[in-house]
Amino acid sequence: MDKISNKLKDLTSISVADVSSKGISAFFWFYVASIIGPEIYGEIAYFLSIAAFASTVALFGSANTLIVYTAKNIKIQSALYALTLVSGSITSIVVFFIFYNIGTSFLILGYVIFGLVTSELLGRKLYRTYSKLVITQKILMVILTIGLYYSIGNEGIITGMALSYTPYIADTIKGIRKSKIEFSLVKERFNFLINSYLQTLSGALSGSLDKLVIAPLFGFALLGNYSLGLQFLTLLLIIPQTVGKYTIPQYSSGNENRKLRKIIVLFSIVLAVTGFVIGPSAMSWIFPKFVEVDEVIRIVSLSIIPTTIVLIYESKFLGMEKAKNIFIMSVIWVGTQILGIIVLGTAYGINGITASLVLGASSSAIYVVIVDELDKRKNRELTK
Repeated sequence: MDKISNKLKDLTSISVADVSSKGISAFFWFYVASIIGPEIYGEIAYFLSIAAFASTVALFGSANTLIVYTAKNIKIQSALYALTLVSGSITSIVVFFIFYNIGTSFLILGYVIFGLVTSELLGRKLYRTYSKLVITQKILMVILTIGLYYSIGNEGIITGMALSYTPYIADTIKGIRKSKIEFSLVKERFNFLINSYLQTLSGALSGSLDKLVIAPLFGFALLGNYSLGLQFLTLLLIIPQTVGKYTIPQYSSGNENRKLRKIIVLFSIVLAVTGFVIGPSAMSWIFPKFVEVDEVIRIVSLSIIPTTIVLIYESKFLGMEKAKNIFIMSVIWVGTQILGIIVLGTAYGINGITASLVLGASSSAIYVVIVDELDKRKNRELTK
């Protein structure tokens, strides 16, 4: 009973953090959308995608590596912190000289710092501390961003986001000083780090490349409608993503909860139906400037089920140190989605672009299910 109670407390802590932080973030971006309109919203989404992808490049797979090996009590933190901070600084400078947007460069560093700190907390299973930190950052983001928006205009949005991560610089410094920097620990696990890096990089591409492709091909206004639909999807995926964060260190420790996986898939079906039926009319009523968002909402709701399946198996593969499977899954997602954006987007506009997201998620879901089943069969044959 004590073990069950502790697991429920841990899951509750992560759930509170993710539901609260992503809920705050989603409604914040809904508010921003209502005051700036689709074109500026699309432009901001474009630069946020640049920052998100660049920070993933800079993190070099450290986030998932920290979660997995910290859970195994291997003191790899200091070396990863040091390497990643150097990488993040270089990346932010390069991005500045390409786009000349100082807010985006600082945001890259913010993403990197926060990614390191939160990953270590998850690996150490300090779920309550993680919860407090994540919620605090989101509150700071809302206060600073809205304040700077009304002070200096649109530039204040990204700048405010970047500044919301500055309180966690101290945690990063502590992470470096926590133990002796031993690069040999990283070298010994270089294969996992590379596979994890390729997985997160391809995952970042699936989360950012669509916006980076849509903006130059179809314009910021269309991207604004598409991004608002994705924000609605983010809101619906809060619970599935929360469960995924909880299960990575559990798998690393040898614990598997099949009942939880079944429950979350059933829950995703309910979410998909709800989003498909109610979402379009609600969003078009709240955001009349976004004239194409209703169809986007209807289509993206269909992606909830395959995305949830992908999240479940991603956690399992990471916990079992099978990052290569996740990399292939992400490549399938990105390749299918980008091809769909170019082909279907040209033919059917925003509906085709949004449908490509569903196709990418579905292709990845099919792949992970097949791979997991093949692994199970192989294991059963070995035990005979």
